[in-house]
Amino acid sequence: MLLRIAALAATMMALVVAPAFAQKGAATLEMDADGEVQIAPDGHVSDYRLQSKLGPTLSALVDGDVRGWRFDPILIDGKPVVAKTAMHIRLKAQPRGEPDDYAVQILSVSFGGPQRSSGMRPPKYPEAAVRAGIGAKVLLSLRLDETGKVIEIQPYQTSLNRRAASEAEAEHWRREFEKVSVAAARTWHYDLSETVNGKPIGTSAMAPIVFSLNGIGMHAPTPGEWTAYLPGPVHPAPWVNSARVASADDLASTPDGQALSMDSRFHLKDNVIGKAL
Repeated sequence: MLLRIAALAATMMALVVAPAFAQKGAATLEMDADGEVQIAPDGHVSDYRLQSKLGPTLSALVDGDVRGWRFDPILIDGKPVVAKTAMHIRLKAQPRGEPDDYAVQILSVSFGGPQRSSGMRPPKYPEAAVRAGIGAKVLLSLRLDETGKVIEIQPYQTSLNRRAASEAEAEHWRREFEKVSVAAARTWHYDLSETVNGKPIGTSAMAPIVFSLNGIGMHAPTPGEWTAYLPGPVHPAPWVNSARVASADDLASTPDGQALSMDSRFHLKDNVIGKAL
């Protein structure tokens, strides 16, 4: 569906990181939105709530599309049950040639991402890394029980923001960042977002932690600024579905402070990625 509305462009443009160089023509816009869906035993969406504040036109488009989704029924002891989950959706608005003329489509969607509880303390920035001017992005594999408590942790991948003199030195810095990340994560508690037959269920998740010399937690770069990382080795956790990790296109873009579920029970019957609203 085409949107000829300046308000959409203005709202979405505010959330886009501008490139560091000028470009001609209209920009492709992207926006994240969060919501909650409940599915009936037959897999249709029986309830839906959009938590992000979108403009009325865009909100109506998202609402109308989500309510038409169909999921594989979720089974308990072989019987389908009512289930509820959090939804994170990324939208793209592509210019169509005329001013304020955009085609909106779904770029990605994920379910079941747990949220950090209030009061969770971030890890302490390693003092030696501060002196050396090194930052990092640590991806942690977490396993959560049905109360949201972190019961197992393994660093999945640590990427540095600058090249070390040798692989041995790079591994030293990766271990320093991983050590403080794991120590902090042991104290964390998450608010679970999936319930099956009215009961919360445990999950495995991938959680990023960003160490920036401007402060921990500043995942998004300043407009006009590129952020580069040198990927470190991958260490898969035994409790995480490796196929799910491999297919998680949104893993790299998961914001600091959020977590991406690795074993959500919610699976769409039809692929909605790239679908026009």
